[in-house]
Amino acid sequence: MSGATLAAIRRERHASLTIGQGTDLAAASGLGHVPLGFSEIPLALCDYPIVLIKDGATGQFRLVALHGFAANRNLYVLGGNWAATYLPLNVLRLPFYLGAPEGGEPELCIDETSSLIGAASGHALFDASGAETPFLTGRRQLLQTMRADAEKTAQFISAISAARLVTPMTITLHHADQHQQDIEGAYTIDPLALETLDDAALLRLHRDGHLGAIHAVMHSLGQLTRLEQLHNAHGERPISRSAVQLHL
Repeated sequence: MSGATLAAIRRERHASLTIGQGTDLAAASGLGHVPLGFSEIPLALCDYPIVLIKDGATGQFRLVALHGFAANRNLYVLGGNWAATYLPLNVLRLPFYLGAPEGGEPELCIDETSSLIGAASGHALFDASGAETPFLTGRRQLLQTMRADAEKTAQFISAISAARLVTPMTITLHHADQHQQDIEGAYTIDPLALETLDDAALLRLHRDGHLGAIHAVMHSLGQLTRLEQLHNAHGERPISRSAVQLHL
């Protein structure tokens, strides 16, 4: 949300506002990762490395889809398109947010600096009578669904943390010019810890619907190869290969 200017959506302020079609690539290009809802895990697995990172303010884990090897660099924005089959909901919902710019409870807000605002053929937020359009209602429902899904993600993170399955990792990039770059700060599932869980703990994870997500997170690290390909497609310092080391 860095650089966004949020305003709570109000009829008197936004009655004539229109939102352009498509994805807000200008905003998304600076997103090196985005939080994932629990239901997104099996979908994101097909395109993104899924890792845990710690929130800088709270120290709590967040589950995210990696978009690149730098915090503010999104490699999936390529040639004016989104270079993946699945678009994370935290990108799809742009320029809408749940926020509280006026204090109080979170409500539907919009980033008034978004490049999508003002498109001649865009979606109106309110109709001629002043009522919400189906487009705005749909975005409101999307944010509410995402909020509920984020709670399920928090439950998943709590479960794997309690089971001591989370371990730090280092991503090492080997560049074609022999330069080596280590990227710290990401966490994943410890496969050895998973293997040694007792039957009761495994059954509990299975019954809570978490076991499949655990394996999805582990297998998603194979998408680091996709990040390498995208990095090289951007014409940046070529990467010849990457490696992951788990700190068990």
